[in-house]
Amino acid sequence: MRVGVIGFGNMGSAMAEGISRKIGKENVIVFDRDPERLRVARDSGFPVASDTSFLVRESDLLLLAVKPKDVRGVLETVREEIGNRIILSVAAGVSRGFLMEHSGTNRVVRLMPNINAFVGRAVIAVAWGEGVSEEERRRVEDILSGCGTLYPLPEELFDAFTALAGSGPAFVLSFIEALALAGLREGLPYGEALKIAVETVLGTAELLKASGLPPVEWMVRVASPGGTTVEGIKVLEERGFRGAVMECVAKTSEKARGLKV
Repeated sequence: MRVGVIGFGNMGSAMAEGISRKIGKENVIVFDRDPERLRVARDSGFPVASDTSFLVRESDLLLLAVKPKDVRGVLETVREEIGNRIILSVAAGVSRGFLMEHSGTNRVVRLMPNINAFVGRAVIAVAWGEGVSEEERRRVEDILSGCGTLYPLPEELFDAFTALAGSGPAFVLSFIEALALAGLREGLPYGEALKIAVETVLGTAELLKASGLPPVEWMVRVASPGGTTVEGIKVLEERGFRGAVMECVAKTSEKARGLKV
């Protein structure tokens, strides 16, 4: 199977890298209207197409990774060549209804991945189109498994997922940066503090995933009575850390709802 990727920005390139882990870069064809992005794709080992019509004709599956405002124009440009191909879209706020209307097919799949697709660890919301069979779903799932883990969701939950998982890496990165700066403040070299912060977050996530226990269970185990950890947690609670994170996600979700086309 050959996958055509229209748009090679941050998300398009991340998804292309993930998909290539399953089918090889030679089977992922890229188009972007920016010559510099095409050069980056070519230098990364991907075949590139001179235009979208050629890309569609040479592909079995299409991944639409352009800005939401550009989706309609791209779909209308390639509409006559789509045929029986399945369209995957990662454009934020663009509904399956909109995709079907402007592509002329109900063989559409809406995705909401995050940037962790670069390393095959994305979490990806998926809403399937009615025209995609069970067998085709399994094939698409297999291809996308090179990007990360799929979570089937109704479209009305995509805004919440976008805020939690789509934007989530930026929030986690902000926390890691804060930990690293805290280490720097306490006398550690910044590079060393950053490595320690990254490994701490990775290890904690693996611990939580492996145990299946809620975070509070491990917090209690780490925080000895009258010890150092509980003193730090007290500061986080006084500063409204959890409330700030919840408000952060809520505001992000609200913004996502305003992006619908």
